[in-house]
Amino acid sequence: MRIPYRRVMEALRFLLLFVTCALLSYGIITILTDKLMPANPYEEPHGNAVKVVKLLNSPETQDLEGYFSRLQLFYETGE
Repeated sequence: MRIPYRRVMEALRFLLLFVTCALLSYGIITILTDKLMPANPYEEPHGNAVKVVKLLNSPETQDLEGYFSRLQLFYETGE
């Protein structure tokens, strides 16, 4: 049985082209992700940021009735 040289070279050329395109697209996606996504999305915001929710374990007293009424409103309306 004889292996055709031309067929093997076409297969290798296709494989090389496929791997090159895959690595190139991976590199482009990685660069775009680094440019568009923030480095640390959970860091403390700068500027005029406002804290929205107070923690329950804080030393200040909290109004649990307010939490329960908002939770009930959320379950009823979904907002």
